[in-house]
Amino acid sequence: MKPKRWLAFKRSFKLKLIFSYVFVILVSFALVAFFLDKSLEKNSLRNLESSLVIQGRLIEDLIAADNITKEDRASLDTLVKSISPETKCRITIINKKGVVLADSEKPQQYIPDMENHIGRPEVRTALAGAIGIDTRYSPTLKIDMLYAAVPIKDHNESIGVLRLALPLSSVKDTLSVIRKIVFAGFVFSLVLAFVLGSLVARKTIGPINRMIQISRRFSEGDFSRRVIRVPKDEIGELADTLNKMAQDIEDKIREIKAQNQKLAAVFNSMIEGVIIVDKESRIISINPTIEKIFGVAKKNAEGKMFLEAIRNNDISEVIGAVLRKGEVASLELTLRYPVNRIFEVNAAPIFDTSVTGCLVVIHDITEIRRLETVRSDFVANVSHELKTPLTSIKGFVETLLEGALDDRENNRTFVTIIREHAERLNNLVNDLLSLAHLESREITLDKKDVDLRRLAEGVILGFKAQAKKKNIAIADELPEGLSINADKDRLEQVLTNLIDNAIKFNNDKGSVRVYSREEDAAIKIIVEDSGIGIPGKDLPRIFERFYRVDKARSRELGGTGLGLAIVKHIVELHNGSVGVESAEGFGSAFWFILPTA
Repeated sequence: MKPKRWLAFKRSFKLKLIFSYVFVILVSFALVAFFLDKSLEKNSLRNLESSLVIQGRLIEDLIAADNITKEDRASLDTLVKSISPETKCRITIINKKGVVLADSEKPQQYIPDMENHIGRPEVRTALAGAIGIDTRYSPTLKIDMLYAAVPIKDHNESIGVLRLALPLSSVKDTLSVIRKIVFAGFVFSLVLAFVLGSLVARKTIGPINRMIQISRRFSEGDFSRRVIRVPKDEIGELADTLNKMAQDIEDKIREIKAQNQKLAAVFNSMIEGVIIVDKESRIISINPTIEKIFGVAKKNAEGKMFLEAIRNNDISEVIGAVLRKGEVASLELTLRYPVNRIFEVNAAPIFDTSVTGCLVVIHDITEIRRLETVRSDFVANVSHELKTPLTSIKGFVETLLEGALDDRENNRTFVTIIREHAERLNNLVNDLLSLAHLESREITLDKKDVDLRRLAEGVILGFKAQAKKKNIAIADELPEGLSINADKDRLEQVLTNLIDNAIKFNNDKGSVRVYSREEDAAIKIIVEDSGIGIPGKDLPRIFERFYRVDKARSRELGGTGLGLAIVKHIVELHNGSVGVESAEGFGSAFWFILPTA
């Protein structure tokens, strides 16, 4: 067959396919449009009728029977005019004689002049006790109207009719819009049929061209594309084989990516520092914790020798030993720069057939060491605090037993000293028990509204004699009515400890102020004194257990060294915070903040 004739044949076949598609679409759409138009019109009218009937029944419940029988036109007019805008319908109330009592579209003064509605079909049906529906042309409005009449009953007797009227212009407008949409869809379908006919005519060559294009994408590493389904012949089998191969490769790549993402997420979220180096000590990767510890950026460290990126000989020596011996190694490292922390370094070899690298994990054990120190200090302090009074008690008891018991001039003095030391021991044990109870977090706070000014006045009153001995003036400057929801007894303990310290460590003729400040959703209470103050080096540790600025003076004044620690724990149980501002020789201001909500 000659090329020109083959080309003509192809074009002829193409036109037949195109016109067959167009003809099918044309006939199908015409039938669908015809039946759709009729169905929509019918359904729209039915829905409007149902809507009017439902609204009529709801409105009928609002109409008092007395207003109909007594022909209370004013009340009925007010009712229909208030409801009509909500329903967007014309509402008319008619008595059983056909007289219009109210109409939402007519002013009240024109209602008596309206013609009798007894002859309207829907009104007659409603007066008979059924729902009246009618559609007719309105000469006044020049449009078709839909009327729905609902009987108004009193003790199963029809005493009137509630009629709702709605213009059918909205239905016509809706149908007009739908017809336009259908026509637009019809035009679009014709165009689509033309395009599909052209595509079908080329379907023999199309699948092969698509497979060539997809194969090129596969060769470029893009396995997300697929060959569109073709007939189940040899070409179809080839397309299925290509698709399966692409799917298998894509699944493997996705699985590998998912595993890498999980490993990266774990690696980056670890609170421990992690370093991975190869067998040449070149950094393969580090996590964000290492970046923070050593102040290096991951992009700048990767690929460099360890010492070139992280200048730490101790870790470098551990890595070197692991790479040489292939054994796990560890050390404890204290850093001063760029962070002042204590770390435990654990290094393990990475094996393939031989040692190919090293994994270094760095744990921050600063807090563990600090807690060990605190625990050790606590044991030492408790032992010391107990030993001092016990030694004194033992010494004076031995003195009494050796003959001083018969010394009338001194024996009472010795017993008094023994009692003072016993009291000190008792206070120390009580404070330790109280602090242990607070730290256990098992305590239940009895929260209620507490008047802070009244509470402070009661605490200050208890220190009146103690303050008088040193001529110290205590001022309660908390405002009237200042209250907070808290445990009154615990809060009283906080104020007692702070005011007690303010008096003990104050100068003669000094002063103590208790005042407050408003904070964001919180109240800040300050106990300020004009005493000896606290050196700056002691401020960070002032709330620690047994920590004393002046140990000799603190013991002389009867302190246990636990008061401020108790204050801190009580305030923290209330979700608050404590602090101090002080300068040596210029007094101190201890404060605590409690949330108001």
